[in-house]
Amino acid sequence: MFFDFDTVEYYSLNKNKEEEMGKNNSKSIDNGIFDKIFFDNYPEKLNNDIFYKTINSEGFSKFAVSQKDAEYLKGNIFSEKTSIKTLQTVYACSPQYRDILVFKKKNQISGIAKICLSCHQFYFISSKKEIKTEDFGTDGEYKSLEKLFKKYKK
Repeated sequence: MFFDFDTVEYYSLNKNKEEEMGKNNSKSIDNGIFDKIFFDNYPEKLNNDIFYKTINSEGFSKFAVSQKDAEYLKGNIFSEKTSIKTLQTVYACSPQYRDILVFKKKNQISGIAKICLSCHQFYFISSKKEIKTEDFGTDGEYKSLEKLFKKYKK
């Protein structure tokens, strides 16, 4: 498994916040920490208070992932597996991380997964020392995540 967890929190960037950020960017106005979360491989460490305060602000919606869905994520999505990838993926866009999963073990943060469903990129931070994510990100995995995210955003 990429993350050692017993619960998962799902954060989704609100449409209003995304529109506000787009307007600001078109006017060359910096959105501060929201831009870092949305566009960059950030945070670099699990214990980043500014990151957690921001995703728990009005700019994001927070959902508790059911135990059944957490088990599905553990066994089917965020686990090391071998797959045959014949082509190296080349991305035509830079990621826009609208969806964030925070993994917890005994109420302590053990991992973060930022997902861009549009261009199939991801950014993971884990309390585990070495995780092999090179086989993550099949079309099926992204479709499963998209379906799961839509379920909570209803």
